Amino acid sequence: MDKNQYKEMIAEYMTRESVLKQENTKLRIALCNLRDEFLDMGGNPNQLELFDKDDVSQLNIFESPDGGETIYQRKAGSSERTKISD
Repeated sequence: MDKNQYKEMIAEYMTRESVLKQENTKLRIALCNLRDEFLDMGGNPNQLELFDKDDVSQLNIFESPDGGETIYQRKAGSSERTKISD
């Protein structure tokens, strides 16, 4: 890989990271809005104490690479996943 290819690759990664940061911000705002709507509808605020809305590491992500037959769970920000059904 020459110097120009390396620069292009780094620029592409930086662009992707910027897009991901923007999406992360949008998701955090959506999560806060859902929390507020839940409380406005009379939801129990004690149920929300299970999660800290400012600590995304507490959130789980569920993935299914085969369209729902096998389901994996992982913590947000982690690539290590656990199979929970097949």
